[in-house]
Formats: sequence, structure tokens, C-alpha cells
Amino acid sequence: MLKHNVQAVLDSYYAEALTAAESGFMAYFHELSAPFLLSVSQAYLDAPLRVMFIGKETNGWCGKLRAFYERPDGIAIAKTRYEDQQARGTGNSEFLRQWKRFADAFAGGNRAAVCWNNLMKMDWHRPKRGYSRTSIGHSAHLFDFSVAAVHFEIELLKPDLIIFGCGHKYDRALKAVLPERQAVKVEPKALWHFRSNGIECFRTFHPDAWDCHAPRTIRQYYQEIIDTASKVFAERLPMQKGSA
Repeated sequence: MLKHNVQAVLDSYYAEALTAAESGFMAYFHELSAPFLLSVSQAYLDAPLRVMFIGKETNGWCGKLRAFYERPDGIAIAKTRYEDQQARGTGNSEFLRQWKRFADAFAGGNRAAVCWNNLMKMDWHRPKRGYSRTSIGHSAHLFDFSVAAVHFEIELLKPDLIIFGCGHKYDRALKAVLPERQAVKVEPKALWHFRSNGIECFRTFHPDAWDCHAPRTIRQYYQEIIDTASKVFAERLPMQKGSA
């Protein structure tokens, strides 16, 4: 699969879906961010193991939704923002550090080969909430738009392994994206290992969540995911080792 061809399908979907959703978003132009749109890498498409790492939503992303809709090149700008993030360091973000650990474990250290995604396509800015821009409870319109988009992205990009770093409070969105599931292991509210249409899936805490909210350190849950997935896909990754 060539990046150009896959991205063209994705861009067409984004354009149509965002146009159809615009009227429903107008009342929220001032409080929602620009949409989180994927720029697919050839490294991901060529990877022996396609890995998608899904968070909750961004905390500030590429400006406001109003500006996005006002610009004819909004989709191109959103994709450039995504590409820029891949070239940046991880900074103080434990989420971005975990993205790197997955790249080290499954993609020879190439972060661009691990597709980063989010369950909610826009974040919700409320000044009194400070840093948190949690948006799963914003509106049915945003929820439905996001679920449909992530479902389409998964169907198109065909990941072999999905790690949901979103916490159990986002399970209703996860279940809407992947309605067919077979549980493998469940540690209530902490770690959920399941399969969906041939995809190996894990859900655990967001990497930036506080350890005091978890029975074990959150880093341990992610290491268990790496170790388990490395065994499941050992034939595809004979030279790979789990990250420290």
C-alpha cells in the first residue's frame, strides 16, 4: 500500500465527514479544537506489525475549530501539525514517551511507524477546567463524529495491534468503535485485553494518569502490554525485545 493512495482515501473521508458535520459544530466553534487528523506514514504501512496507539484527546491542538473551518486548507494544516509532532521530542509528556517505547519495542525505534490516534477528534476548552480538555462528555454530535472517524481509520489502516491509553471512562467510545469483542483478560478498570476482528487490543490508564489511581504503577501495565504483544507477534518481530 502506498501512502499517497491511502492518504487520498483518508482525506476524502475527512473532507466529506467534516462538511456534513459543520452545521452541528457551529455552536461549539469557540470551545472545540481543530480536529485531530492523521497523516499516514509509509513506515506504518510497510511495518511487519502495524501498531496504533490511541489516547483520549489532545490538550490544545492546531487552533480552534472556527479557524479550521474558515481556512480552505484546514485539512492540510491539521496533517502538517500531526507530522510536526512526530519530529518533536517527547518533552514532559508521558504519553509521548510511551509512544516512543512502543516504537522501540515494535518498530525499530521509528515513532512514525506507530500510528498515534485519539478517540475524541477534538478537545474541549473550558477555562475553569485548567489543563484538562476532556471532551467525551461534550455532546452527542462530537461523540458520534469521533466514533465514526476512528472506526473508518481503523478499517482503512488495518492495525494488527491497538493500545488504548484512555482509561476505563472512555470505554463507551471504545465499544462504539469496536462493537465486536472477545475478552482475553480483564483486570477491572485497569487492564483490558481483548480481540476484535483479528486485532489484538489492550486498554489501560492514560500514561499521564496518576499511579495512585491504579493498583500497580501505570508503567507496569504498559510493560505488560509490550511483553504480552511481543509474545503474540513473536514470529513477526523475531529480533524485537520489550522496552525497559
